[in-house]
Amino acid sequence: MPEVDLLLTGYSMSTDQGGLGLSTVALIRGRQNILVDTGPHGRREVLLNALKAQGVSPDQIGTVVMTHAHWDHTQNVDVFPKAAVAIHPAELDYARSPKPSDWATARYFPESLRGRRVKEVVEGEEVEPGIKVLETPGHTKGSISLVVQTAKGPVAITGDAMSDAGTPQRGKPFLIFWDERQAEQSVQKLLKAARTFFPGHDRPFRLEDDNGVTYVGGDIGIRVSASLGHGLGTVEVYIGPGAPRQVRVMP
Repeated sequence: MPEVDLLLTGYSMSTDQGGLGLSTVALIRGRQNILVDTGPHGRREVLLNALKAQGVSPDQIGTVVMTHAHWDHTQNVDVFPKAAVAIHPAELDYARSPKPSDWATARYFPESLRGRRVKEVVEGEEVEPGIKVLETPGHTKGSISLVVQTAKGPVAITGDAMSDAGTPQRGKPFLIFWDERQAEQSVQKLLKAARTFFPGHDRPFRLEDDNGVTYVGGDIGIRVSASLGHGLGTVEVYIGPGAPRQVRVMP
């Protein structure tokens, strides 16, 4: 049966100079090695080191699954030139002309796939036996999740359709670019499909019978260093769990 490993923990971080897109990247080991999302350019070296620690080289990735086309989930796709790229056709079409308020979908994304083996996947399709596509739109037009049948039960890798462990309680992810109602329906769909989740911007977690949350892996915090300017040195801070985020529905 396929196994799911966490390569990079997802975080949700904002500053007064903009957001830091640090998304979850997961590795599925089945008949082939499947990478779910690739993260942004700034995590490239960290991603390569995480793969190396798993004994996997970029050339050994058979398929990269894009949960959606946002920059923080897709920028490192060029690291895997031999891999097929799986994405929902609605997401690929939308990325060619995103809504003006959708600042996270880069118009260059479709061009970044030129010359690649692109496989358009839809609801119920299997990437391989035991790994099924679930359509979970709302955060974006063509968001998808994967439900992986592991030896310990089904695991859903959700992208930002389930952004964090607070999503089940809120009933929606904390950021919605496409359609709020669809986002709510996608959360309910995911809750019926699995009890263990790899969310887009949080640690993997399991929902208990009382709907309590148990984290099952990932890094609990992140260390940030910043230069204060020439001759002024640097400052380093450790950032851990904080207050819940409020839902934002983009106009």
